[in-house]
Amino acid sequence: MRPAVIAQVAATSALGALLSSFAALYVSLQSFDVTAGIILRALLVTVVLLVAGWFAVRARVLSTTRTGLRLGALLGLVLGYALSPTTWAGRTYAAQLVAEPGAVTIVLDLALWLLVGGVAVLVASAPASAGEPATYRTHR
Repeated sequence: MRPAVIAQVAATSALGALLSSFAALYVSLQSFDVTAGIILRALLVTVVLLVAGWFAVRARVLSTTRTGLRLGALLGLVLGYALSPTTWAGRTYAAQLVAEPGAVTIVLDLALWLLVGGVAVLVASAPASAGEPATYRTHR
């Protein structure tokens, strides 16, 4: 695992989720429609998770193995979810569309967070080496 991948994914996903929540709150207050804000937050967090996972992993494809990238990014996603201030209120992602904020939305948001972020990481890490990191040495 690479600490830089963990830190980058955690920081960008937590910060992106927080900024998405601010944007959703603004839209909700301006439109007097809470659902519009929740939908906007879900869309923005989806974009954040896809971009955060993609850029953190793609930048390191040649320097480490696929397993190391995937484990590091997964840990970063979990850490980013835990660090997001809105997580503990149950208002981080899209589960608030189907349930009132609370323990159920915390678990559903985490599952959706890991699914979306995990897909981005799986796709981005596919070109990485399964065994040894890539090298430019010639073997003779």
